[in-house]
Amino acid sequence: MRKPAMAFALALCLTCAVAAAAKVMSVSVRDGQVRETPSFLGKIVGKATYGQSVDVGQEQGDWAKVTLPGGVSGWMHRSALTTGKLALSSGQGTAGGVSGKEMALAGKGFSAEVEADYRRSHGGDFAAVDAMERIKYDPAQLLAFLSQGGIKPQGGAK
Repeated sequence: MRKPAMAFALALCLTCAVAAAAKVMSVSVRDGQVRETPSFLGKIVGKATYGQSVDVGQEQGDWAKVTLPGGVSGWMHRSALTTGKLALSSGQGTAGGVSGKEMALAGKGFSAEVEADYRRSHGGDFAAVDAMERIKYDPAQLLAFLSQGGIKPQGGAK
């Protein structure tokens, strides 16, 4: 009778230790890409949205292995995650709320003052910013380009 009780207690302690080791983080970018491998060139296996909580398991360099609430698991770059809880409120006195894109920009320091400064210095033209947001690349072409240049991707920004 004593051995089964000890085995149960040990299993319970291990379960608690594993649960304590996992931490919860919040996505701090508008569209968080969850990748199959810890590399910006890894296949995208899921998406996380601004403010969404994810469970973080292991970490490898600048990458964290995350599990989304729906069960999708993969790697996200640490720059897209924060340990703080993100408020998804537009605050008081605002009309109509704010978009997820605006919340993500605010979370990265893009405030009304920064926007006004950019508008002044660029004549109010956001066409260049809009064009950059529309840029898409084919991962296979990018890998070929890197290979031709003798560059070996290492999986994250330094």
